[in-house]
Amino acid sequence: MKVAGYATENAFCIAEGEEGEIYVFLTAKKNQPQMPKIIYDGRDHAIFLRNPEQKIILDYIHPDVRDKLRKAKEVVIVETLLENIKDSYIAQMQMVEHIPVDWQKIGLKSWEEAALR
Repeated sequence: MKVAGYATENAFCIAEGEEGEIYVFLTAKKNQPQMPKIIYDGRDHAIFLRNPEQKIILDYIHPDVRDKLRKAKEVVIVETLLENIKDSYIAQMQMVEHIPVDWQKIGLKSWEEAALR
């Protein structure tokens, strides 16, 4: 879904490696990333800035993952095509007090509300 300059990544997975590294698996995209980073406030949603034109919402981040994501300085992004890895790279984490997006205008609610649907 694409709304107001943002695309929503509906199928993504956040996993922790053996040494505590955080991986974010998502569907492969066109073009190469340019200075990728994730903006996160520790709540339900994060914004993955893949490049200046691509703002991807990572929606409904599970409560069990939030603390680990909040503490990470960087994450490994793994882009997959079907079951194959197309690319992997580091994205810096930028923690903010509050992401300045009205999630309800984009059609998103809290993780808990989404789980009840």
